[in-house]
Amino acid sequence: MSRTISCIRRIAFASLAMLVFGFAVPAFAKQGARNTGPRNAQPAAPQRQQALPTGYVRPPMNPPSGLAPKMRVAELPTADSHTYRISFSTGDEILSGLTEFAEQHHIVSARVSGIGGLISAKLGWGSPTVPGMKEFDVAQKCELVSLTGLISMRGQHPYVHLHGVVAFSDGSTRGGHVIEAHVDPLAEIFVITTAAPLPPEGATGAPKR
Repeated sequence: MSRTISCIRRIAFASLAMLVFGFAVPAFAKQGARNTGPRNAQPAAPQRQQALPTGYVRPPMNPPSGLAPKMRVAELPTADSHTYRISFSTGDEILSGLTEFAEQHHIVSARVSGIGGLISAKLGWGSPTVPGMKEFDVAQKCELVSLTGLISMRGQHPYVHLHGVVAFSDGSTRGGHVIEAHVDPLAEIFVITTAAPLPPEGATGAPKR
């Protein structure tokens, strides 16, 4: 009986040795080989960009310089600037209200931005050859998704120059120079004054209306 037990033990130790030294060591060696590569391996080549469908372009990351020779830059002090929040309600006309605001608060130079809802509007397109604007009506409920502009002096009176974009229920949009904008139900406009008067429109390259 003791001889049988001793024989079983020797077989068990031999099997364990085979498992440890016959299989485990080669496995470690293979793992080390996988983790060891050439020291001077070259970085992977950059992947080629996927071709775009016809009519699509990628945004320019480095636009060419020298294509705006008429650009003018004027640094305007802002230490004495003031910010006004102007709220309009149903029936108000934005251009009229902002002109009245500028007169009452003696605004001679300011930036304008805002959003809101409109029930109707008149927008214009400035012709490069005709001294005026082509007018088109917006005669339906729409969202004023963008309103930007300037307030400057034209003669002795403030001039409110606004551009706007309106969106309709189908997602389409129209935009242009704001001639009229009738609010429904509300509009929120911010006016930020500048310490120095804005230069005349002609000095910035903008056409005079």
